Amino acid sequence: MNSFFKSVILIFIFQINFSFEAHAQSIEYFISTKGNDKNPGTEAKPFATLNRARDVVRNIKKDGPIDIILRGGNYFVDETLVLNPEDSGTEDAPITWRAAKNEKVILSGGKSIIGKWKTADGRVWVVDVPEAKNSNWNFRQLFVNDKRMTRARFPNKSISNPFLYAISGAKSYINIDKTLIKESWGKATDAQINIVPQWRFFNQWNTVKDVDVESGKINLENSELNAEIIKGNWFWIEGVKEELDEVEEWFLDNNKGKLYYIPGKDINPNEQNVIAPYLNRIVYLKGDVENKTHVKNVIFKDIAFQHTTFTLGHIEPRVHTDATIMFENANKCRIEQCSFENIGGYALWLHLDSKENIFDNNTVLESGGGGVLLTGASFSYMDDSKLYTPGAVAATVFPILNRITNNTVKHCGKIRYYGGGVHLDSRPASMAMAPGNYIGHNYFQDLSRNGIFAFRNQGGNIIEYNEIHDAMQTTIDGGCIHFATMNHLNAPNFILNNYLYDIWGYEQLPDGVPKRHLGNGIFLDWATSNTTVKNNYVYNAAGESIKNIMGNSNLSIENNKESKTRIEPPFLQDIGPGNTATNNIDIYKNYLTGSVIHYSDSKFVEIKGIWKPLEIKGFWNLFNFNILEADSSQLSEITYSLPITEDGTYQLSILYLPNPKNASNVKIQIQHADGVNDIIWDMTKGDKFGFSVEMGKYQFKKGGIAKIRISNQGANGKVVANSVAFVKNFSAGTIDENKK
Repeated sequence: MNSFFKSVILIFIFQINFSFEAHAQSIEYFISTKGNDKNPGTEAKPFATLNRARDVVRNIKKDGPIDIILRGGNYFVDETLVLNPEDSGTEDAPITWRAAKNEKVILSGGKSIIGKWKTADGRVWVVDVPEAKNSNWNFRQLFVNDKRMTRARFPNKSISNPFLYAISGAKSYINIDKTLIKESWGKATDAQINIVPQWRFFNQWNTVKDVDVESGKINLENSELNAEIIKGNWFWIEGVKEELDEVEEWFLDNNKGKLYYIPGKDINPNEQNVIAPYLNRIVYLKGDVENKTHVKNVIFKDIAFQHTTFTLGHIEPRVHTDATIMFENANKCRIEQCSFENIGGYALWLHLDSKENIFDNNTVLESGGGGVLLTGASFSYMDDSKLYTPGAVAATVFPILNRITNNTVKHCGKIRYYGGGVHLDSRPASMAMAPGNYIGHNYFQDLSRNGIFAFRNQGGNIIEYNEIHDAMQTTIDGGCIHFATMNHLNAPNFILNNYLYDIWGYEQLPDGVPKRHLGNGIFLDWATSNTTVKNNYVYNAAGESIKNIMGNSNLSIENNKESKTRIEPPFLQDIGPGNTATNNIDIYKNYLTGSVIHYSDSKFVEIKGIWKPLEIKGFWNLFNFNILEADSSQLSEITYSLPITEDGTYQLSILYLPNPKNASNVKIQIQHADGVNDIIWDMTKGDKFGFSVEMGKYQFKKGGIAKIRISNQGANGKVVANSVAFVKNFSAGTIDENKK
């Protein structure tokens, strides 16, 4: 080859390499506390705000990765950064919001208290906060030098038994020892009680309406009246100026715009960094669930998030929705190497159809709630009475295929007790057989309640190589890992190689000595099924190391070690952040083929005759069943068509709540690949919680006939219709509930 052609080839190769490197190199925009939104966003002339950077990036052609780089400093964010689908990146060209290299960036949802503090007695200091006067900025947290202070309360936090105790009560009031009640409590304009009510596994914040000092009665406003208040329930009252009497207590007079604070002897608050939270959410990735649009390929990295609010009036005490960052319909987004401290709720909330997101190598400290919350549209137990997000599509989705890994969550649940490292709440019954989420190599310490919780219809989850300790510190009846999935047909769950210890389970008592009980290592609760619990090490549990109750099925519990005193697993070096050990279970393949069909699904259900819709109470009146009921006055039938997607053997199941008034001779016809089977079903019997009962196994072919017909013909009682289910190659079993 002559020298000319060699030169041409070398130039061509150089141009290809140059073009590739140029394409791979990120486009960079800069933000600085000293910037200006009229600037072009260069390193020399940066923007001032997150929203300006978002708007500029939204309107440019995204040919390659884009980095939005925050220079070091404290950013007091007064408006939530909302990213919509048009703010998405792509897999090859993600949009990354990150701190400049080796620079500390704090995004604060608070405001600095910058007025001049004054004192008349050298003990209580006061400062004017004009923005808070008669405004919506009525903050209930205060941070001084990065520490959460105590809102003026009774009894004082420092005493050995810092609680009041109910003598009796109801949802709307509490009776206490009348010698303790104070008239000032009823005159306060924004006083709340923080109480652990009847069931003692959550707390609720109730605003005080008024008090009766003669009888010792505290009347409560209609907010978060979730459970009955009974004898022995413990609480304190806060937000009363007259209770401002202890070092590190504070009080905001929202009517006058004045903030009072006791800093301690010889401490001048003018020399302290005082911040009050203002925003509830700093970042919100918001897709549209009904239009099936998503925010995609957005990354947050190396950023500290601080000082967010908490709110009152949540519809379900188990699910509190204050969160610093919210992903709603977000796919393939990431939060990496970020920190969350002194926040009012969770660090991250994944909501609705949020898939394949990653929360990795983050630190969450001193949170009001916990680490990560995952929710669907409804927050109820088994019905849809507590609907957070209405909509036909919303009712069918839940976050799956997300990875929560290598994180540290410590000292959480400062405001809402029902929280923890990761909380997976109710997902639709139609998704019970779908894959779940991966939670591995995390370190969770000092938790108000559970370390990891999975609720209704949760399946397909992998929980491995986590270290969780000092859990269950404010309530009872939970565990380091607590599953209550309320479904016999969920995709397999795996709880493997976790190290769990010091599970306290505290119930506060009037004598000041808390009763320690019902704090479990691994708690398999309320029809948790199809779950493998293996190679876990548990010690010092207030309840049981592995507790298995309430109609669970198809559990595999083996090779777990437990002790009252300290033990260490042989895989200690493999657990927690920074390690990579795995049981090699593919989250994408961890599902079942099949579905649950509810009578309301008109696409697959045909109803003939007279069926009366009813709402009936479920177990302990914790939820309602919505069913159809037919008597014998007219021939009535309901036919479920099964959408079979693969040839094979399927288990068929029926879901209903048994009742002595139901018929014991219900005719059910099953049409399958091999013909037709007619069976007689006794609806006076079944699962006492209303979960699935197997009807048999049948062959079905894709696209072939597949129907279940329920009829009231000749019935000797009521015939009820709720749901049917079909699942391929499924073998359900039961074990002794006391077996470990």
